[in-house]
Amino acid sequence: MKIDIIYHSLTGCTKKVAQAIYDGLDSLKQWPDIPVAEKRLLDFKQKPECAAADYVALGYYVTQGSMDEQFQAWLPHLAGKRVFVFCTLAYFADSEHAFTAIRNGVNLVKAAGAEVIGSYVCNGALDPQMIEKFKRAAKTMGDGAVAREHAYTPEKGLRYELFKSHPTAAECALASERFNERLVLSERVAHLAAPGSHLQ
Repeated sequence: MKIDIIYHSLTGCTKKVAQAIYDGLDSLKQWPDIPVAEKRLLDFKQKPECAAADYVALGYYVTQGSMDEQFQAWLPHLAGKRVFVFCTLAYFADSEHAFTAIRNGVNLVKAAGAEVIGSYVCNGALDPQMIEKFKRAAKTMGDGAVAREHAYTPEKGLRYELFKSHPTAAECALASERFNERLVLSERVAHLAAPGSHLQ
């Protein structure tokens, strides 16, 4: 079995989760029926090819509620693949915004012709340059600017500061665990009807 972990990272948060998924594949050795012949960690910026992969873990940073247009344009490479989708965003992972962001990614991957075996979303740190941009916006947009969606406020500043430590080790470990479980489940379900299967 060949597994590619492909990530599109802006500040390093998505890369951190991708690395954890890559490293965590070693734990699949506990299941002899799930042999991993090859694993690769690939940066989208290098325009990776995944034609030989049996599974792809695909990670992106959230921008405007989804993945960026360059990443979207590359998705047809996933046609026919079994894909696990994950993302990071500088907001609460249990928020409607997070649910929408991962759902949009999943739907785009499905529309590209891939089978989605699972998904994961977690907190990430906000790009410091974006924080400065939001601060400037709050100063220049006049009255009512702090009420606008992206304008900086002291309350938002507290969240940005707290999220500097994300994704945490626990979040990365959960991403790895979730991918491994979905991969094992996908493989075993696919072999249920195989001739001579002991699972029949």
